[in-house]
Amino acid sequence: MSEKFSKEDIRLIAEELVENLRECEDGTVMATADLAREKGYGSMEMTDLFELDKALSQAARKNKITLDRSAYDGIPVGLPFNIPFVVKNRKAQIKCPFCGSVDTARYIYGFPVYSEKMQTMLNNGKWVLGGCLINTQNVNGQQVTVMPARRCNKCRKDFGTPPVLLTKKDGSAEDYRDIIRSISFHIGGFSPYFTEITITKDENGAHVDASDYSSDTVDFKDCHITQEKWCIIVDTLYSKLYLHEWKKRYVDFSVLDGTQWTLEIKLTKGRIRRYYGSNDYPPYWNELKKLFRPFVKITE
Repeated sequence: MSEKFSKEDIRLIAEELVENLRECEDGTVMATADLAREKGYGSMEMTDLFELDKALSQAARKNKITLDRSAYDGIPVGLPFNIPFVVKNRKAQIKCPFCGSVDTARYIYGFPVYSEKMQTMLNNGKWVLGGCLINTQNVNGQQVTVMPARRCNKCRKDFGTPPVLLTKKDGSAEDYRDIIRSISFHIGGFSPYFTEITITKDENGAHVDASDYSSDTVDFKDCHITQEKWCIIVDTLYSKLYLHEWKKRYVDFSVLDGTQWTLEIKLTKGRIRRYYGSNDYPPYWNELKKLFRPFVKITE
């Protein structure tokens, strides 16, 4: 019997399928319907498959995955969810926030049904079994899984835990993305030139105050961003750059002077998280700079 899915269901399924696309070999050929059946959604109605195909394309683009159907341009080959695409996912590989390796495995929790594909994924270091014990915390009235999502095959460290701040004193749990009040980024060094930006949350979004002293002239930017843009910045920091799993200091003691940087996150209740570097940088350094470039020039 077929099952009707809501728009939100379709969106969540598409995000789930993206993880499978991320783990494919670059150049794999498949179709949306095949991927849906593989994940247990073979009972979808045709209208749902139409919507899933569109949602999957959007989710793939968002995660830097290209679903290339150019071989069928101008050729009437059938329903879109049955048309094969070539998966191009090199840019979608997830880096370990500790060592920067893209050789990482996804944790599979619970009691997965054994199959040849599962064994292949385990053998190839794409999956790792996480056991059946799932730890959760109550965050804003909802139970949130606080287990790591991935393991690095190079440094053997786990990462990808949800951005949840646990307070041992009272056992409370908060989502970092809900309690951030401002984000400040500074980069400079021995020279008089430096760049800094502060984004402060307000009722309607956030206020941006940026300064660039990287040339003979000083550039200032004072603007306001929407609530949606603020949420994108915060979610990128914690969901894609894994900021809550970074080290607090990145220092190369073999270099004098050079470049220093600071990232400061102010939370509610006067709490602060600081990340500092001197001639050394986290694996997601380029992604961090890209996040701030719409507001201020960053060349280091």
